[in-house]
Amino acid sequence: MNSELGTLFLVPCHLSEDNKSNILPAYTVEIAQDLIHWVAENEKTARRFLRDMGTKVGLNDLQFSLLTKDTKPEHVKSLLQPLFEGHSVGLMSEAGCPAVADPGNILVAAAHQWGIRVVPLVGPSSILMALMASGMSGQQFAFHGYLPIDREQRKKALLELEMNAKKRKQTQIFMETPFRNDALLEDALKWLQPSTRLSASVDLTGSTEWNFSGTVAQWRKSEIPSLHKRLAVFCLLA
Repeated sequence: MNSELGTLFLVPCHLSEDNKSNILPAYTVEIAQDLIHWVAENEKTARRFLRDMGTKVGLNDLQFSLLTKDTKPEHVKSLLQPLFEGHSVGLMSEAGCPAVADPGNILVAAAHQWGIRVVPLVGPSSILMALMASGMSGQQFAFHGYLPIDREQRKKALLELEMNAKKRKQTQIFMETPFRNDALLEDALKWLQPSTRLSASVDLTGSTEWNFSGTVAQWRKSEIPSLHKRLAVFCLLA
């Protein structure tokens, strides 16, 4: 590892807009407040996060490079340029932990390739928090990201998750875009076996946070709030 290179800090951010304080530990905040160079998915939201956190650097002095799911591999090295010049860089996700269900992993991989020191900082992860709240296996689990939009394909995906959960005794974690949450939950309760366990963690760390975990049969008998346009992570174990 080359000591003349900068350090790539992986900086988590808040999950909920209505609860931004006391989410990040002081150590993470102290490091982030001093960073000038950032790589983020969206400059506007990244600036807002740093403004709310109280950066020690003037907002006009902050320098941003963008990394999205559409960033081409040949452009990744250019994002590392400040690190080659000895400056530390912060990598930020749109919500939660960078490089987890987030395109930032390609920057982290490139940093390792070039001998750059990588330091992950402590902060909220919606995936792990949902797993914690589910009461399901934390020894064996898999994250699948978003399920298919097409309803028949989504049905097939749900049944495959159920089969894998039963075969491997492995918690299956997945999510949906907020405006399709209710449709996903409706399909899950329609197609999954009554004994299959299902959990939903919604608006984690926010004032409207809601966690529910039970069998599909219990879900069908419960009063379920609307999940429309709310951030949700689902877990399944058969």
